[in-house]
Amino acid sequence: MEYGELMRIMEEVHARRLSGFNCAEGVLWGVTRSIGLDVPVSCMTGFGGGIGRSGSVCGALCGAIAAAGVYIGRTEPEDSEAKARCDTISNSIVRGFMDEMGTEVCREILGYMPESRPQHAGGERQIHPKCKQAVTVAVELALRQIKADQCRSTKTSPEDQSG
Repeated sequence: MEYGELMRIMEEVHARRLSGFNCAEGVLWGVTRSIGLDVPVSCMTGFGGGIGRSGSVCGALCGAIAAAGVYIGRTEPEDSEAKARCDTISNSIVRGFMDEMGTEVCREILGYMPESRPQHAGGERQIHPKCKQAVTVAVELALRQIKADQCRSTKTSPEDQSG
C-alpha cells in the first residue's frame, strides 16, 4: 500500500473518530473500506474503551482482528484453510500491536480506566494521543497483513505450474 493512500485512509478514520465513532468502529470501517468491503460498524460499538469501556483488550486491536475475519474468516466450520489464514493474519496483527504499543490492554495504553472518564455521544471531541496512536497502528498492521495475504494467495503453487 502506498504511503499516500495509507495517510488518506488514516485521515478519514481519525475524522470519523472525531465525529463520534469509537476506536473499534473506526478501525473496522477504515480497513474494510480500504479493501473494498462494506461492513456495518455497529457490530463493533461495544468494543470501544477496551470492550464496553472496561479497559480490557484495546478496541482498536479488536477492530483490526474483526477486519481480518471479515476479509478471510470462514463461513463453514470445515474451512480449515480460511481459519489458518485468518489465525496467521490475526497473530501477526496482535504481535505487531504489542511490539508498537507495549501492551494490548486499553487501560495500560491510556494510563487510566476508560469508564472513569465522561463518555462522548458524538460531535466534535478530543481523542487521547495514545488512543489515536493505537488506532493508527491497528489500521496499518491490519492493512499490511491483509495485503501480504492477498499477495501470497495470488501466487501460483509449484503444483499448479507443473501441468
